[in-house]
Amino acid sequence: MIRFHVFSNPKAKDFIEESGYRCTMLESASRRMVNTVAIGITRESELKKVGGFLNALSREYCVYLILQDSRNAEVEDDIVSSPSGLYLTGKENEFIAHVVNDDVVKKTCHDLSLSRSGYYKMLKRILGKLDLESAEQLRSWALVHLSV
Repeated sequence: MIRFHVFSNPKAKDFIEESGYRCTMLESASRRMVNTVAIGITRESELKKVGGFLNALSREYCVYLILQDSRNAEVEDDIVSSPSGLYLTGKENEFIAHVVNDDVVKKTCHDLSLSRSGYYKMLKRILGKLDLESAEQLRSWALVHLSV
């Protein structure tokens, strides 16, 4: 099942639902997230089905496409559910922002004054805190719960 997620924007939710898709409203205190839409895709056929709609949607909103392995995820639970993330430290939130933006390890280490081993230790610690298994799940979690 294809489900869109919008952040604090009832206009975007109405537009998506009027187009015949399911949509969940998520709240975000960040003004940056107001024009953001996320969709989790598990199969190539889903991407083909919504391709034209995503093009139209991206003209007005920032669209995050989350590609997931269908062998390891239930379609209904396509985005990781967890608490709001308020218990993460500022440095951990900054680290997650780098991971979400797909920064390379070297740049993240330089920007955050981390060693290469420190990068992987922090990644492992954050994954443990949030009960996640991979950086891909962390990206999905961050798009839903943080304003990155």
